[in-house]
Amino acid sequence: MKTIVLATAIRILIPLFIIFSVYTLFRGHNHPGGGFIGGLIGSIAFVFHTMTHGPQHTVDTFLKLNLYGYPRQPNQSRSLYLMRMMRVNVWRRRKMARHPDMKHHMVRIESVYIIATGLFLAVTSGVLGLLSGQPFMHAYWTDFYIPVLGKPGTPILFDLGVYLLVIGVVLKITFVMSEE
Repeated sequence: MKTIVLATAIRILIPLFIIFSVYTLFRGHNHPGGGFIGGLIGSIAFVFHTMTHGPQHTVDTFLKLNLYGYPRQPNQSRSLYLMRMMRVNVWRRRKMARHPDMKHHMVRIESVYIIATGLFLAVTSGVLGLLSGQPFMHAYWTDFYIPVLGKPGTPILFDLGVYLLVIGVVLKITFVMSEE
């Protein structure tokens, strides 16, 4: 179902959905919201994009990373090599992509890996309490205050894990249902 009006509306609404989902994620430990609701709001953007453009275009747009790199020189240290790769992939990508020695790698982020990362973050936030002799899911807070986020702590880590878990599950369901 590809119409010009729907495709234009989705292109405008996707950033709004993502921004509102991140806002809901970070206000969740003090007010209603959090990782689950934020993940559902964020996944609406991907569901609408898949409905409009199809699953392959959604994967190509949002879930593929283009990585560029030089071959590692024998006398080059690892830290210098990593800094050079970061400079190529972040700051000077378009100019350096045409260099003859440059190698191009395309990495697809699978929805299963998003689910696994979210589950790992959520469990890690609970295990931190166990490692210090406290009950599971004991909350730890930092001493500093970030103006927009508040005091970061393990509940934000848990909410971020749930956020990624929900987005990964909804992406997986959407891709499976849209391909059949």
